[in-house]
Amino acid sequence: MSSNKSFIKQSVVVNSSRETVFKALTRADELVKWFPTRAESDPRTGGKIKLFWEFNDASQNGSQEGEYVEVVENEKFSYTWTADNISTLVSFSLSESNGETTVDLEHSTSHEGADEKKLHDDHANQWGFFLMNLKGYLEAGADLRAEKLSQVTM
Repeated sequence: MSSNKSFIKQSVVVNSSRETVFKALTRADELVKWFPTRAESDPRTGGKIKLFWEFNDASQNGSQEGEYVEVVENEKFSYTWTADNISTLVSFSLSESNGETTVDLEHSTSHEGADEKKLHDDHANQWGFFLMNLKGYLEAGADLRAEKLSQVTM
């Protein structure tokens, strides 16, 4: 994707090493502890990522499939994501200082005419929740998906 326009930029600071955070963001067995209900992930350039969300109300179930565009272990990665039938890009970058890791998320599109406000509104709250759930999981073993979203967790 070239000349991407960002419609979401969010950050969270996690009291954990960059390596631990990277694994939580990219390994299927870690992703399911804070993000989707089920996951498949091959975190290498060209590798696939498949995320599946299941809820108590099955009408809310959904999935995402994408491809890793760039992967620099423990530093940054990005993968494609389809939102409202528009191809988007989710990028994470990690920086560590004094044992804490800052996770910077950017969700962007290069699709001309994309309704960035709608994309933002549809995704900003969800990304905010999941980044905070990542923090809770890594710092305290907490997972609020079942309680707050009625999401099925394994």
